[in-house]
Amino acid sequence: MRILMLTRRVDKDDWRIGFSHTWIARLAAHPAVDALDVICLSKGAYKLPENVRLWSMGKELGKNRPLELWNFLRGLARFVLLADVIFGHMIPRYVLIATPWAWLYRKPMVLWYTHRSVTLELRLAHALVRRVVTASPESYGLPGDKVQIVGHGIDMSAFSPAESPPTERLILAVGRLSPIKNYDALLRGLAALRARGGFEDVRLVIAGGTTPEQADHEQELRNLTEALGLADQVDFRGPVPPDGAPALYRQAAVTANLCPTGGVDKVVLESLASGVPVVVHNATFRPLLADDVDLLWAETLNPDDVADHLAAVLTLPPADRATLGKRLAARVRADYALEGLVERLVTVFAEVAR
Repeated sequence: MRILMLTRRVDKDDWRIGFSHTWIARLAAHPAVDALDVICLSKGAYKLPENVRLWSMGKELGKNRPLELWNFLRGLARFVLLADVIFGHMIPRYVLIATPWAWLYRKPMVLWYTHRSVTLELRLAHALVRRVVTASPESYGLPGDKVQIVGHGIDMSAFSPAESPPTERLILAVGRLSPIKNYDALLRGLAALRARGGFEDVRLVIAGGTTPEQADHEQELRNLTEALGLADQVDFRGPVPPDGAPALYRQAAVTANLCPTGGVDKVVLESLASGVPVVVHNATFRPLLADDVDLLWAETLNPDDVADHLAAVLTLPPADRATLGKRLAARVRADYALEGLVERLVTVFAEVAR
């Protein structure tokens, strides 16, 4: 089987999208995949199998929309005829542009999409593709028989529990500095925790970058940190490259992800796969947490509620935290390992190609 993939960026060192490089490599290595052609908007550092051909629209050379579109059309002309299936990754617009080619050469299209927003472009792409694959029911906002839940894909060879649990009571939060992440609630929860006494040694590391459009929010968070008297306890680490993330998780006693209920946030799964308990606000994770849901799910963003859950994990003896982490990691391995996702995707591709 030959796959044509359409995606935004291929760069193994990109802190936001570097995981897709691993996905491409594992997909290309599947026995049923003879070749994987990838058209991307831009490319950075990459090291991919020999059966992968990478075609960039050229954004990394400078912003030029007409030239990028021209290069996209050139890539389609080069690869579509050879493809058995067209796989759009996250960008509905690419599916819309590829539609005339797919119709002309009778090539089925599959869209991967995991985001709470529903745009006009998504609605159009939904109508045009043969199948939509997504991580969870909450990850995709449009109903329909063509929607298939396939889970997420975590590289369990990279994210795995540490040999011995960390002794430092470090809280870690990973993800871009965006209002939807509710870092302000986390900072207030940390302040409430420290006000109780006995938690003077607790530190918080926030690892994530920001976009130019949300640069003001980063300053707002820094100002809040100062106002709460947490300047010495909070480290705004900035973006962490993909190859540095596993070691960072293993340093933490607990991570916190206070995003609202929606899709399956990949960083939560990475933390759990690393054997690090996560305090979450997203109810999507309740089934995965299973018997540990009361310990780790914060129903509200009230500072005392957040502090209660952080305190409950931080006061566990390190050995008990390690046992909890291994239990959570086993659940992620069973349902969200990258190998399983690749197998499910290839099955979908084979079905639509037939």
